[in-house]
Amino acid sequence: MDFSLLYQNNFKMFLPEIFLATSILILTLHGSFIVSSRHLGYPLLTRGFSKLSMLVLFLTLILNNNNSINFMLTYQNTFIFDLLTSNVKEIILISSFFCLIIFEEAIVRNQINNFEYFILILCAILGLLFLVSAYDFLSLYLAIEMQSLCLYVLAASKKDSSFSTDAGIKYFILGSFSSALLLFGISFIYGATGTTNFDNLSILFAEVGNHTFLVNSLVEKALLCIGAAFFF
Repeated sequence: MDFSLLYQNNFKMFLPEIFLATSILILTLHGSFIVSSRHLGYPLLTRGFSKLSMLVLFLTLILNNNNSINFMLTYQNTFIFDLLTSNVKEIILISSFFCLIIFEEAIVRNQINNFEYFILILCAILGLLFLVSAYDFLSLYLAIEMQSLCLYVLAASKKDSSFSTDAGIKYFILGSFSSALLLFGISFIYGATGTTNFDNLSILFAEVGNHTFLVNSLVEKALLCIGAAFFF
């Protein structure tokens, strides 16, 4: 048996995410070395990193469109790939690309000279891509947290502004509360059904009748907590 081919389809499925994550690591190392270089005169990388971020998003979009897999469940059915996820990822990447174009001048005008700004944006986009492919409550929660943690830092990134700091603190507190509600609802779902997988839950709820009052009451409480968390 050729073990090198064992996870070949898994690699193809997550190739856009793998490329984006690798690009984030490379850009982080590149920016750290360039910004701290005395030989180069400690240059500002705002415009250069903006163009590089756009290039990374464009290449990620190409990889997503050229994926030959039509449907696949992987990693214990915690992630799914189908036409819907592919199209939503395409929308996210195109929207993010144009967002970078739109606020590039605003970043330069406001003298936001931190290259980490673009790194955090790319990390948030990576979290969104994982969120689209999530097929389990656990992978859903982790993807939401990955995306939210980047946005907490972005909200408070302007350190000389009291409004930015205030916004970051409020967003962090609100996000922590919504995360607690989401986990509380997921725990209710798991306690009532014994699973957090969307496919298993759909099959189980299709078979559950109105006579199972305990399951229905727990699920109602779980949906209330999860809905409130998403509204937050």
